[in-house]
Amino acid sequence: MIITLDISNEEFDGIVADDGEFSPVIFLNFPSDLRGIYEFELMNTVINIYDFKDQLQSLGIGTEEDSLFVYGKIYVRIEGVKGADFKFVEGDFHTGRRRYHSWPYTINEGDVVCKCGGRLSFLEDCYASIMIVTESRPKITLTFNLEETVPFDFMKSRSIELAHTLKAGHTYTNSPGKMFNHSFFREHFGSGRKAIRSEAMAIVVSKKSCLNRRL
Repeated sequence: MIITLDISNEEFDGIVADDGEFSPVIFLNFPSDLRGIYEFELMNTVINIYDFKDQLQSLGIGTEEDSLFVYGKIYVRIEGVKGADFKFVEGDFHTGRRRYHSWPYTINEGDVVCKCGGRLSFLEDCYASIMIVTESRPKITLTFNLEETVPFDFMKSRSIELAHTLKAGHTYTNSPGKMFNHSFFREHFGSGRKAIRSEAMAIVVSKKSCLNRRL
C-alpha cells in the first residue's frame, strides 16, 4: 500500500532521522533554480510516526511502535522552497574533504529550515547534508510503500537487528556505462547520433557468428 504522510507542521529532522545507524542513502536533484517545489528520495531511513498514528489508523494501519524503518524509497516533496545550502563530505565525516553548494535566499521571520542527510547515491564515500529553506507555511509530504517498512524501536536490539537484515543494498559502480564505451558506441551508432543497430540484433548476430564458426 502506497501512503503519503503530511508532515508540514513538524520539524523535518524530528520526523526523518538522518543519523548513521543504517547509513541512509539520499537521491538528490541539482536544478539551476530549486525555488518553489523540491523533490528528492531517501532509502534505509527511520521515520517517527508518533504524531501520525491517527492518520495511519484511518487507513487501517495500526502499530504499537512509534517509528518505522523504511528500507524502500521515501519520496520527499517540499513546496514553498526559497533556497538551500548543501554540504558534501568525502571520506571521513569529521576529517574528510568538504564542498558546498548554495541556492541564494533571504531569511524572513517565520521561515522554516528542513534538515536532512545521507550517503550520496552516485558517489561512494560521500555524505550529503542538506538545509532547505522554505516559506513560513511549507507543504511537506513523505510518500512510501508500507510493504517496504517494518515497525522500529531503537531501544530493542531485536528491532535493530531486523532492520539491519531488511536494509536495502545500494551498489556503487565506476563503470563508464555504454555511451562512454567507444567500441560499443561505434558498433551501435557508427559516426552519428542515431542507433544503426539494436543490442538484441547484435546478440543474435553474435550467436549466428559462433554457430557458423562451429559449422
